[in-house]
Amino acid sequence: MTEIFSHPDLLKYLSIPAIAAVVGWVTNWFAIKLMFYPKEFIGYQPLLLGWQGVIPSNAEKMAIVFVDKALASLANVAEVYGEIDRNLLRKELVKTMDHIIVEYIDELMIKENAILWENLPNSARTGIYRSVRKQLPQIADAMLDDIGTHIDDLFDLEAMVVDKLTNNKDLLNRIFLEAGDKEYSFIINSGIYFGALFGLIQMVAWYFIHQWWLLPLFGFLVGYFTNVIALKVIFEPLEPIKIGPYKFQGLFLKRQKEVARILCRITTREVITINNMLHAILTGPKSEHTKRIIQSHIRKSIDKTTSWGFLGIGKPLTKAVMGTQGYIDLKLRAGNMAVNIAEKELVHNQAISNGQNDIIENLLRTRMESLSSSEFQEILRPAFQEDEWKLIALGAVLGLAAGFLQLFTLFGGM
Repeated sequence: MTEIFSHPDLLKYLSIPAIAAVVGWVTNWFAIKLMFYPKEFIGYQPLLLGWQGVIPSNAEKMAIVFVDKALASLANVAEVYGEIDRNLLRKELVKTMDHIIVEYIDELMIKENAILWENLPNSARTGIYRSVRKQLPQIADAMLDDIGTHIDDLFDLEAMVVDKLTNNKDLLNRIFLEAGDKEYSFIINSGIYFGALFGLIQMVAWYFIHQWWLLPLFGFLVGYFTNVIALKVIFEPLEPIKIGPYKFQGLFLKRQKEVARILCRITTREVITINNMLHAILTGPKSEHTKRIIQSHIRKSIDKTTSWGFLGIGKPLTKAVMGTQGYIDLKLRAGNMAVNIAEKELVHNQAISNGQNDIIENLLRTRMESLSSSEFQEILRPAFQEDEWKLIALGAVLGLAAGFLQLFTLFGGM
């Protein structure tokens, strides 16, 4: 070994572990970047000559995995809905409807019988406005009760989350980037240490064997094993192993509480928000059931109002003036308008989400922190497992190229 340090080509020999360290760092850095970027495919799609980040290219699959592993086992939609402050939601619902109730009733009545409505005295119209306003809290309570009772039939939490993440690759990337930030940094930096270690072995082997194939072979091994070893120490050992005063466990698993906090913060502020839930309930694949619930309560309100309204002419005369079908159509339009109002006004009302996201975040975080190590690793592990072989193979190929570069630039290709 000491002969190496007295060799006339000492600097060339010392460059071997230095270059191996650089190769280890570059290949690991490049591998991590290729997990997330580019977000859209770059290249010639018909022949699949190109690349798209592993996670963006598998956006729907990764979103489903995230939902299955990180959310489905933590809480169901009924539990999440149960955490919402019903008083606040009712208050905002009533406030929203109250602001537009006059315009709402006018539009309904003018569409159905403009002449009758416009010829009513102001006092009669005011009485109808007042009557509907008085019913709003009861209408809101009844609607929220019905929604809570049938929430599983109205809303698919998993479908909403998958849809949001699949259509927002930036957000999906950010969830995995922030959750595994320290692990990704370790993978990149470990390339230097593992690369240098392999480089020292390579330097000694090169001194004694001095065959042209040795540098490319070791370059290949450096690129391959720096990735493999880094991935291993992130997730293994699964359970803590104590050796003397030291405790060893996969790096990601040791940060369970910290990762749970990060994941739940992003999820409950950008995905599982009250506003997003309302939007999904009102416009999602199960929204027809929601509309029927809202319409039924609005129709009851119209029945109650018109039983004495219109100057006291009563429901029978109202039907006679409008026609039976017209009266039915009026109630139907009332329900549809109520849905439209709720969709446009409530889902964008930040007052509803204020403070509510923290409640849901705490619910999910507490449960995520209590997951077993095997359950918890499944949150991030799929991000590495998906096309993992491609990343490792890429590292090996880059290492091989670096080995040939060493051979020809430092040692003249033998």
